[in-house]
This record gives sequence, structure tokens and C-alpha cells, in this order.
Amino acid sequence: MRVTSKQVILRGLKRQCPNCGGALVYGSLMRLLKACPQCGTRWDRGNGFFLGAMVCNYAVTVFGLMLPVALMALRGWLAPRVAIGLGLGIGLVFPIVFYKWSWSLWLAAYYAVLPNELPANAGAEHPLLHREAKKKPADAPKLGRD
Repeated sequence: MRVTSKQVILRGLKRQCPNCGGALVYGSLMRLLKACPQCGTRWDRGNGFFLGAMVCNYAVTVFGLMLPVALMALRGWLAPRVAIGLGLGIGLVFPIVFYKWSWSLWLAAYYAVLPNELPANAGAEHPLLHREAKKKPADAPKLGRD
């Protein structure tokens, strides 16, 4: 059964496997499972794939939490010492707490953009790939002597 981008995003928000929607993708607090225990989908797509989860974690921490604290301090709504304390607390604690969510959001974003990378969609054709397949390649020039 084909998995849609909407299903992938909803499964990511529930911290479930983007392929089958069954299991959570974590073994413990800071340990991501290597594959889904139900369908076997592997999470690690190669070197550097974890950087997407780091970017999600960083973006939510900085832009979602620390920036509002800084703006409240600049407007005078928070005392400078309170803002510095909140900033340090958020910067040190929140990324650890948000680790699981950052991986779920990263997997959801990745597979929502590239749904044909999921094993459930392996046989499905992507519309852009389908258009490219219709084009005939130009004849390549012959090299060397015939």
C-alpha cells in the first residue's frame, strides 16, 4: 500500500515509523533504533544523515525558544539576568529533551519530500521521474574509430 506524504507527516508527529506507522523509532531516551522492529525500515541513510535531525533540533531551540527570550529581554519584559538564565537553561536542557522529536520530525520531512525512498513505495513512480522517463536521450557521439 502506498504511503502518502500526509501519512508520513502524521506518523512523524506521533513519533512512529514513517513506513508502516507501527512502532516508535526509539529504544531508550537517547538511543535511536537502527531499524523499525515491525517492517525493518532502516533509519540511517548514510554518512551525515543525522545532520538533518541536528538542524531540526537547533532550529527549534534557537528560533522557537531562545529568540523569543532574547526579544522579551530587549523589550524589557524580562530582566537581563532572567533572560540569561533562561537562555542557558534552554540551550543546555531543551536539545536533550527534544532529541527524539527532532529525529521524528527529520524522518517525516525527509520521507515527505522523497516518499519513493520508503520501502512501501518502492514500486511507485514519482511524477517527476515519470516525466523524465518519457524523454528520449539524445544519440551520443561516437568516440574513436569504427
